[in-house]
Amino acid sequence: MPYTLKHKEQTRQRILQTAAKLFCTYGFDRVTLDQIMKKANMTHGAFYAHFSGKSSLYEAALQLAASHSFWARREKQSENKETHIKALLTRYLSWTRNSGDSPSPLEFLVTDAAHKEEKVRKAYQACFDSLVDRLTIILKKQGSTGDVKDLAEETVVSLVGTVAIARSITQPLQRDFLKRAQSRIFNRINLAIQDTKIVSDKC
Repeated sequence: MPYTLKHKEQTRQRILQTAAKLFCTYGFDRVTLDQIMKKANMTHGAFYAHFSGKSSLYEAALQLAASHSFWARREKQSENKETHIKALLTRYLSWTRNSGDSPSPLEFLVTDAAHKEEKVRKAYQACFDSLVDRLTIILKKQGSTGDVKDLAEETVVSLVGTVAIARSITQPLQRDFLKRAQSRIFNRINLAIQDTKIVSDKC
């Protein structure tokens, strides 16, 4: 008896969710199809019924991760402006991860950004651009004006770079490193917002 469309979609989503978690933790090269399908409790035959190869799965998995990331969920929530942006930075640079949270698509190894496969690079770039666009919207809601996208891009670069460096630091020092980085980034954003408000008031 052939599988229903609903069953096929559930199978595809199961593969995607498993792949997203693994890719966002270890990066493209350190994850194999065997690992993904074993973790999903499925066969290789099931994989090739939905995806043409590993890079195609990577592209789709990152799109899923981006749409379900913490940043995507928080964007629409209304709360105190300062608490909102601080919550986003804290989540990205937090010492521990809540196992129930979806990982941010850019928290994995930054070597994916310069991967030899063009499809992998483009998928990484799309996630980067998406995060910058989301942060740009959030910063505008905070009252920031002017070169908001530049500020958003600078912030995302700082976050990604901080996480990449933090992973090479021993745990006793990592916590303080992340706290200092969070404080610097948050203060930079606040200063930029205050500066734009001052200019706006003078005008």
